[in-house]
Amino acid sequence: MPATIQIHEMTALAAGEDKTSGTIRFKAANDQTVDTNDPLVIPGAGSDYSYEKQVRAYMEAPPDTNVSNLRWYTDGANGFGTGVTCQVKNMGTTWGANVDTEMTGGADLFAQTSGSPLDGDGTDTGPFVPGDDNSYIGDLIKMQMIIASTASNGSLSAETLTLAYDEI
Repeated sequence: MPATIQIHEMTALAAGEDKTSGTIRFKAANDQTVDTNDPLVIPGAGSDYSYEKQVRAYMEAPPDTNVSNLRWYTDGANGFGTGVTCQVKNMGTTWGANVDTEMTGGADLFAQTSGSPLDGDGTDTGPFVPGDDNSYIGDLIKMQMIIASTASNGSLSAETLTLAYDEI
């Protein structure tokens, strides 16, 4: 049987909510609720930062043999518009509280493409085997949206974050 790997939005090191086919909303509140409360605002000058969001792969059903080579990527095109960016970094397995101050050491999320993905198991390395069923696998991936004073008002289009892996 093929493995079932979910994407969980994390609220703590071992507590997450399945967002595999869902939405993660960047906002000015530290919660997983997808609503219009606590929107990010366009600052008069400088930048405004969302609360950070962390995701991690979860093995919902095990592979026959193993899963390895976890990687995260986008289509490479920032559809958010001028003045809106998203930063990303691999946190390994070290949980860090979600804050709304500028994330350090991040890279442009949209620079992570299928040809140059973000390594998803650099610290918690695979292969992940049937014994890892119903557990988190790979590393925590932290993201943060940044709104500059040059951004336009209004809702943003959705973007897709893809988790890929090898399975045997």
